Amino acid sequence: LCYEIDEIKVDIIDDNTTVYIEFSGADSALLIGKEGYRYKALSYILFNWINEEYSMMLRLEIAEFLKNQEIATLSYLEPVIETIKKDGYFKTKILDGILVHIALSKLREEFPNKYVAVKTTQRGEKYILVNEYRK
Repeated sequence: LCYEIDEIKVDIIDDNTTVYIEFSGADSALLIGKEGYRYKALSYILFNWINEEYSMMLRLEIAEFLKNQEIATLSYLEPVIETIKKDGYFKTKILDGILVHIALSKLREEFPNKYVAVKTTQRGEKYILVNEYRK
């Protein structure tokens, strides 16, 4: 490649259920692309291959992009969690790509006895709905 990228780190984590892949180096951020489009594409390709071939999940870190996305998403969720505790329900803003997974995991962890699900709008955009289970 014409990019200055360090040796790619690959590891198995989460009780052998997830493949962790990390790209770092001076030019690694170029693999993220504008608004994360390259990251999403690379993540999609790698996940589909790894999941199909090995039945494992993927955690892809490129130039701390995933770490930064997690920090931003968790920051967004702080007042959301307080609202859910107060009102009992919430519908998140439209989330994209890895943000949906990060938010879904956090909200399910925080509210194990609530209905927490990804919903899709008519335009294909995704959001998370947190509500009481209906009987």
